Amino acid sequence: MKTFLKLIGALLFLLVVVVLVKTVLFKSKQMQEQSYVPLAVTDSSVVRLQRAIQIKTISYDEPTKMDSSAFSAFQHFLVSSYPAVFAGMEVEYVNFFGIVLHWKGLDNKGKPAVLMAHQDVVPIEEATRSQWDADPFSGEIKNGFVYGRGAIDDKGSLIAILEAAETLVKQGFKPKCDIYFVFGHDEEVMGLQGAKAIAKLFKERNIAPRFVLDEGGIVTEYKVPGLGKTAAVVGIAEKGYQTLKLKINIPGGHSSMPEHKTAIDELAKAVVALKDHPFEAELNSTVQNFLDFVGPEMPFTSKMAMANRWLFTPIIKSTYAKSPTGNATIRTTTATTIFNAGVKENLIPGEAEATVNFRTLPGVSQADVIAHVKKIIDNNQIQIIPEGAGHSPSQVASVTDSSFAYIQKTISAYKKDIVVAPYLVLGATDSRYFGDLTAQVFRFIPFTDPEGFHGVNERIKVSEFKKGIGFYYELMRGM
Repeated sequence: MKTFLKLIGALLFLLVVVVLVKTVLFKSKQMQEQSYVPLAVTDSSVVRLQRAIQIKTISYDEPTKMDSSAFSAFQHFLVSSYPAVFAGMEVEYVNFFGIVLHWKGLDNKGKPAVLMAHQDVVPIEEATRSQWDADPFSGEIKNGFVYGRGAIDDKGSLIAILEAAETLVKQGFKPKCDIYFVFGHDEEVMGLQGAKAIAKLFKERNIAPRFVLDEGGIVTEYKVPGLGKTAAVVGIAEKGYQTLKLKINIPGGHSSMPEHKTAIDELAKAVVALKDHPFEAELNSTVQNFLDFVGPEMPFTSKMAMANRWLFTPIIKSTYAKSPTGNATIRTTTATTIFNAGVKENLIPGEAEATVNFRTLPGVSQADVIAHVKKIIDNNQIQIIPEGAGHSPSQVASVTDSSFAYIQKTISAYKKDIVVAPYLVLGATDSRYFGDLTAQVFRFIPFTDPEGFHGVNERIKVSEFKKGIGFYYELMRGM
């Protein structure tokens, strides 16, 4: 017995030594502090953002609702507001409203960079209009914030890019490599006529970017669990999107004489089963990369867990799964969004339908989703019908590529004491269409904890908008 206890003690001691050594060797991936002189940005830049918000470039699911005059007005506004850019660069309009600006660099043999943003915004829910602190299309400034639809998504970054470019062109600056600005006009409704068509043109012209930078990641203060610092999260991939319709037909009848099985009962069981049996949680490469960058900056206990994932993975998964955002980061999510059945209170319907939306992790295919659903619902009476085209998860950009290091360096320069980390974008962006042209597609806007995204009181802090112009200025100046 003593020998056994000694053996257990030795093994525990060895385990502690291994854990401590791996923790000590878990080194920071952050850049050393960069020298940076903040760009002087005047209030006229803010006025132009306000004017951009005032133009109602709204995208609707129903194309006939599109107000083409608003997009024409937005184009005229951009041309008149940024004369040096539009006079000094090649301009191309794709499907009337998509904008491509080509800034030729000194080295025409190198690979170009692509900076993206989109012109369109989502509609306002009329039922929530009274909840806004300022009119959603006024661009009004209140308490240091610019209010309005598009302030964050995505006119804030579009205007910041053009403000920085206009300043550089007027200064006589020429980038080393070519830079393309790609401003789609239908990102909020899948981007088929805008970014997708533009990416197709790039492919036909054999334009292979060094990297692409679009919206997606943000700067967030003290919101990464266990970090306790400001972080800039840069998207290196985005999840896929797939919708399935579940449909069942069982003869109905009068509610006074219900059968043992009804269409509603059986379909309700199916959607509850899908909720109760989600996809397995996994720490895929995007999560591993994220933990590699934030882990060394955490307090010792959390750092120890991140350095020893071989031992603490169950705890890490459990921690992530507790929040909606964390849970969506580590698994393919399932959400029943529509349930239709019945027309009368005393009539049992013979048909029921449910719409279930899935956001898929990199590596998960449509076939994987359908196979999962079939296994979980285990009911041959229920038809499983793919709805719409959907899209696959994007490629995963490399964090060891020089382009990621360049973006990290630029962020570290304009924001002091910040932790830069790659992460998985949970939504969809226009940049996914450029995945056939380069694997190095990144997603980041340089604004801190934006508020009201797609909701009430969308707004951006004036000081953050001005700093964002400085970010794009430094990014382009170093190209």
